[in-house]
This record gives sequence, C-alpha cells and structure tokens, in this order.
Amino acid sequence: MKKRITITALIVLLALSFALPTAFAADMRGTALRIDSKSQYEGMDATYQNGYSPAVSGGAARVILPLIPGPGTEQVEEGKDVAVSVDLGDPQTAPFIFNNYDTSVSLKENKLTDGKTKQSYLVDLRLPLAKDRVNGNYPVVIRTSYPTAGGEVKTQEFTVFVKITDGTDPAPEPSEEPGGQPTEDPGTDPGGDPGFDPGTGGGGGSGVSSQPKVIISNYEISPDPVNAGEKFTVKVTLTNTSKETSVKNITVTFKSQTTDLMPGDNTNTAYIEKIAPKKTADFSFTMEARADAKAGPQKIDIAIAYEDNQAAQLTAADEISVEVHQKIRLEYDPPKFPAEVYMGDTTSASLNLYNKGKNILYNVTVMLDVPGLTPESSAFLGNMESGTAKTADIYAAVAADTGMGLEEGAGADGDMAGITDGGAIAEDVARTVVSTEAGTAEPEDGDAGPVQPGPVEGNFIVAYEDEYGEEYEMKIPVETVLVPMPDYGGDIPMEEVPEEETAGFPWWGWLIIAGGAAAAAAVIVVKKRRKKRAQELSEELEDDDIY
Repeated sequence: MKKRITITALIVLLALSFALPTAFAADMRGTALRIDSKSQYEGMDATYQNGYSPAVSGGAARVILPLIPGPGTEQVEEGKDVAVSVDLGDPQTAPFIFNNYDTSVSLKENKLTDGKTKQSYLVDLRLPLAKDRVNGNYPVVIRTSYPTAGGEVKTQEFTVFVKITDGTDPAPEPSEEPGGQPTEDPGTDPGGDPGFDPGTGGGGGSGVSSQPKVIISNYEISPDPVNAGEKFTVKVTLTNTSKETSVKNITVTFKSQTTDLMPGDNTNTAYIEKIAPKKTADFSFTMEARADAKAGPQKIDIAIAYEDNQAAQLTAADEISVEVHQKIRLEYDPPKFPAEVYMGDTTSASLNLYNKGKNILYNVTVMLDVPGLTPESSAFLGNMESGTAKTADIYAAVAADTGMGLEEGAGADGDMAGITDGGAIAEDVARTVVSTEAGTAEPEDGDAGPVQPGPVEGNFIVAYEDEYGEEYEMKIPVETVLVPMPDYGGDIPMEEVPEEETAGFPWWGWLIIAGGAAAAAAVIVVKKRRKKRAQELSEELEDDDIY
C-alpha cells in the first residue's frame, strides 16, 4: 500500500509542476511583499517572469527568491527583518535532506547579473538532496513573517518548484489487462500485505481508471502590465496531464473577480474540440480594464468543463493574475522662462505641474539643463497626490562672456595669436581641462567649450517614481538668448529725463514746491512792509527837524 500511495503522490507533484505560473501569480496576493519578477539576480538562470528554475548541482538545490515591497498600504516596518521558514513537503517523498533552514533577511542592495544592484529582501537557500531522490518537480513553500508599520505581524507564503533530473525515474503505474483487471493478484497488497481488499481504499478498485486532469500550464498577458482604460489579450495554454486518455468538448469560461475587468469581445467563453494525452492546446481572449480600475493585481477566474473518452462530464477551476496600472497623467503649464538673460548675471525660472491621474507620484524632482545656465540646485517637490499641483522655482547663474573673438586675419587652424583684448583669459579657458576622480583629462568630444552669446535651447527635466518604484523622466523644452553685459568703461552714463516724464512728477513733489513758493512770497511781503514803514518813519523825523 505504501508503494501505491507513493506513486500517486508523485503523479500529483508532476501535475503541480504544470501549474507553476499560477503558483507565482498567487504569490502576488500579499500587500507588503511581492516577487521581483523582472530582475535577474546573481545565481539565477532567468527572471521569474521568464521562467526561473532553481539550479541543481553538487548534490544540492539552490533556491533564490527576491522579494520587494508591494504596492499595498501595509509595509514592513522600517529597519525590521523578514523572518523566513521553509516547508519541504512530505519527508517520505521529497528529495531534500530535512533540516532547520529558517533564516531572516533584511532590505539591502543585492547584485544583479548585469552588474547593477537593487534593493530587495533576498532569500538564498541551499538545500542538500537525498541520495535516493526521484526525478520530478517538488514544491518548496517559503513562509515569511514580518512586523508592519501599524504594529501587526503579517505572514505570506511563496511557492518555488525544484526540478530534479539527476535521480531515479519514478516507478510506472501498474498496467491493467483488458476488462479493467489489474495484472497483480487482487488479493495481495502491492506492498506485500495479504488480505488487501482492492475495492476499498488505496485508489485501485477493480475496473476503476484515473480521470484525466486538465490544468492551466501557462498564460501570457499582452501588454503586461495592463493600463487602466485599455484592452489586453490573455493567451492561455491548457495541458491534458493524462498519459492515456484524451479529453474533448472543452469549454472554458472566464470572469473577473471584480467589476474592474470586462470582456473585450462581448463573450466570456472559448471552445476547444480535443486535447490528446500529454498534449496542450492554446486559446486567447480579450478583456478591458475600466478607466477607474483599482491599480494592483486583479484576478480572473477560469472554469473548465470537458469530457473524457467515456463522455463523463468533468470540471476544473483555476485563476490567473493581471497586473493593472493606472495611467500617469502629469501635465504642466508653459514654463515661465526669460526671453533673454545678461551674461554674468543671475536669473530665475518656474514650472507649474499638475497630477491629473489617479496615482501618487513619488520623489518628484525638477532640474534645469540649459547651456550657459548653472542652477543653484534642483527643485525637490516630494510626493504629489492625485489632483494636486506644485510649482518648481529654480535660480541659476548665467555664464560670463569670455570675449573670445578672433581678430581679422587670424588663422583658421586655431592660432591664438589673433585673439583680441582678453585673449590671455580666453586662451586659458580654451585650454581648460576636466578634473575627474581618475585624474585629469581633456574635454570630451562634442564639448561646446566656452559659452558664446546668442540663442540657446535646453530643457526642464522632471523625474519621478510610481508606486512600483519604476522611474520616469519628462523633458520640457525651453529657450532663451544670452546677451553680453553692456560695457560702460567704468562710467555709468546719466540718462536724460525726457520732457514727457515731467507729466509724471509725483503729487507730493508738487506740494513741496508749492509750499516753498508760498514761504518765499511771505518773506517778500514782510520785507516790503518793513521797508515801507522805515521810509515813513524817516519822513516823520525830517518834518520834526524843520519845526
């Protein structure tokens, strides 16, 4: 009996191997952690998205599971590790040497195969293999436990399948004679137990054959991820896992678990006539994500109804995961940028940004890249919630005019003898070298050299991240004219005030003038009265002398 149970368990494990993509899809349900399916880390033969399989060599299997923070609101508490425990399955059938493989991982920079690094929780397990291992696909369940920022402790499970090919082949199932009778003595347990009743237990009654299983062995979504408000196509591969029995009249029905996804072709059913033993069949269907669909993993239920060669009605059910992204709608007003700037002066510019999408934009930074302008710094706007606006103000120094004009008759070969006034400075600028950490090097090819007066073109560069950590960059063109600073030779010219400007003399000035005129008139009147009084007194004195 033990032998028959072991064979049945192996068949189940082989069937599970075809459901590998579905197992990975289920891993996306957690809110705090998700598999980094797009990155290939050192020691991996491919990304999870492209079919990563753990390496088996030297009598051990190496399982690598890169986890990154998920898009949910619940996150691993900052600075805390993620505890990892491992479930290797049934010790009687699993090919691993059972031991304590529990560990913990922290969020840190880990190396990728392209030489770059990425921040992740990297689970890297080396699982020794038993000598008497049997070929097949075996699930390794990796359980994670972590505290959240809200103070709760959460757990998530991730399943990785290890494929063993260097062991012994599994024992074949007992063949049956015509009429459904097993070749073995029906009164004897295959394990040697006399009195075994084939009609009860053990999965081997007289005339009973196993039912064919139909599973989803693969699916592809295009485009992936799906943008809200757009249609997408799902290509599904069905596999008949039976070695002997065909299945026919296969009807597949698909339906979203939410109202965010709708059938794109006014149907939610597909039909396949027949799938031979151990063969596959593909079918495709189209769906559409609503414009207001919730961002994140969306589930589609798949119901499969089919018949075996005896016309027995059979069913199967599965689900697939679709990653939905909301479109980023970052818009802006025309930049406020000066039409011309004086060389050697300073200037300022500003840019208004509007987040009209449903996403939160993270780490929004605005930079200015214009030849001849050196910004004091970039403008860091932080996070932009949906429906918000922010303004970036940037101040910049304008390059000074180097005065590198060539006199008439100067050689076209760059002879510096013809440089006019300021030529010594210009020559120094022309010979300036770039200092780097590796030493000193000449300017790179294509360096424009000293900035010259005239029109220049550049960009506001807006950089930001979405909720998945993907980085984006948007360039907004701007232009201006570099104007030489006027040279007055040390003298500041006095501008004549045009006659018409007197009309604009301030009112309080007129009051001062009027007051002064009134005071002067009063003084004149007083002086005249005093003079007249003095004259009258003099005449009176003369009259007194006569008498």
